[in-house]
Amino acid sequence: MPTPETSPEPPVAGPEPSLVPPPSSIGKPHATGLNVTTPAVVLLTVATLYFGRDIFIPFALAVLLSFMLAPPVAWLRRVRVPRAPAVLLVVGVAFSLIGALSVLVGSQMVGIARNLPAYQTAMQEKIRSIRSVAPGGGAIDQTTKVIEALGAELSAEPGASAASRNGEAGRPKKEPIPVRIESPGYQPFTSIQTAIGPLLGPIGTAGLVIIFIFFVLLEPSNLRDRFLRLAGGDLHRTTEALSEAAQRVSRYLLMQLIVNATYGVPLGIGLYFIGVPSAFLWALLATLLRFVPYLGPFIAALFPLTLAFVVDPGWSMLLWTAALILGIELISNNVIEPWLYGSSTGLTPVAVILAAIFWTLLWGPVGLILAMPLTVCLVVMGRYVPQMEFLDVLLGSDPVLSPAERLYQRLLAGNVEEAIEIAELHVAENSLLAFYDQVGLAMLCLAENARQHGASAEDRQKVADGVRTIVLDLKEQDGKAKSGSNERQAKESRGASALCIAGRGELDDAAAAMLVHGLESRGIGARPVPASAVRLETIGSLDLDGAAVVCFSYLNPMPKAYARFVCRRLKRRMPQLKIVLGLWNLAPEAGTAAQLAADAGADAAAVTLEEAVRLVEEMAMQPAPAAGA
Repeated sequence: MPTPETSPEPPVAGPEPSLVPPPSSIGKPHATGLNVTTPAVVLLTVATLYFGRDIFIPFALAVLLSFMLAPPVAWLRRVRVPRAPAVLLVVGVAFSLIGALSVLVGSQMVGIARNLPAYQTAMQEKIRSIRSVAPGGGAIDQTTKVIEALGAELSAEPGASAASRNGEAGRPKKEPIPVRIESPGYQPFTSIQTAIGPLLGPIGTAGLVIIFIFFVLLEPSNLRDRFLRLAGGDLHRTTEALSEAAQRVSRYLLMQLIVNATYGVPLGIGLYFIGVPSAFLWALLATLLRFVPYLGPFIAALFPLTLAFVVDPGWSMLLWTAALILGIELISNNVIEPWLYGSSTGLTPVAVILAAIFWTLLWGPVGLILAMPLTVCLVVMGRYVPQMEFLDVLLGSDPVLSPAERLYQRLLAGNVEEAIEIAELHVAENSLLAFYDQVGLAMLCLAENARQHGASAEDRQKVADGVRTIVLDLKEQDGKAKSGSNERQAKESRGASALCIAGRGELDDAAAAMLVHGLESRGIGARPVPASAVRLETIGSLDLDGAAVVCFSYLNPMPKAYARFVCRRLKRRMPQLKIVLGLWNLAPEAGTAAQLAADAGADAAAVTLEEAVRLVEEMAMQPAPAAGA
């Protein structure tokens, strides 16, 4: 859970910000809106999308294409062109370009098919060369013969001996009786149905897409208003969700276009110099096909590789083409895409793969094209609709646990090494005191509130031991960074002038260890004292020699009674002793830190470790009082 930052303030009267939310809200699981009815709603939605795919697929394609066509329509509107003519012009030009490209690609494929007899000799030579260089001398032929023999063995009648089979193999085979099937007369309607039938589905889908695009581009505000009305009365959140979804999808399409262009342009230039026919056509086709995840790049590479194989009598054109495609793919996938995409989609890599699988199973190849935009919209809805929050948690790229929660989980699981990595990374990005305040103390507050809700002593001990290990590691890192520094030697010569005492248990002891390190990082000598030293039977023998300031660490939300007891006992022994209360998890109903310090008899109170370090640093400048009896 994220913890709000607080600025160091002197302990004055009035409300003070606390480091973490109140105990009632810490240590409890996040509400993701996943109730009993959510699975039923999800299943019903999936079934609706599947059985209604004939309507939903054209509409989804129309919405996706409208994202691409909306900018030119808006530009025409800015130059005073009416909306209807602007939409007609943009849609007409777009589909004319798509049709022209389809005709061009089709003509090229027909040309390749017509020229195949001319390329037959080159292909035969390549096949012969492959068979000749196969290891073992004709290994392909031998493998083929073995497979044929095995097939004959499997097709033989059971129980037949090898001799009978060999004898039957030696007999001449009877010629089968020829049978001729007379086809009925020419039926034009059947021929037309056979030829046009498979095209009716795509043509109908394309027609619906065009119709939907016109409606989406002609009445965008009307559709938006109706969606806002259906989404509910919270216009603010719904408007934010629509804006963010449109922004993310538009950014994704723009980045995808740039990535595809950085792939297609070098590919066209390279194919041109290699000598592949229609090089720039295949580059343009590759740019467009890469909008189809996973399958598109493979299809785009198939055309130039096939041409290079059939056109060139040798192998150089094929090898150069394969090397070109492989090199551009590696650069595009490992350099260009991570650099340009960034967080444009807001999806994790696993979510991208799962989305592609889900939408492909649901809607077929078209679902593969729509997988990314549709999933982006679902994740955005999960951020703003509480009932769909589980989608953002499962698919979104934003961290679902705060650094304090991640650290707490790692320590509970006994994964101290990863907890140390989290600590070192946060310290490197911020500072030591910022880590202790924003992550360390917040994590201990989670552990303390979990204790109040029944967490075991073993879990508390794991957390406390893990914190001490993290503190030791950070001390070593700090010592390496400052080794040999005269400033550090001067600071260390000041001696131990502060006692950091744990208030009650092992978690308070871990907080005291962090405070000790924080003071040492400022050059203030400090010594940790366990909670057992301030119990009723031991507080009288507490060693206060050389201590100018005593700072108590309390993670208990209501520490007034404990603080009052120790403050009165210590003040009786040494009236000049300065006492600071570290109230790291103070509950709102306990009052302010300043009020609690005054009631307990302490000199000051702090709610953040940075504030406590500042107070101790100021008080430690005064000479240490002599120890009293």
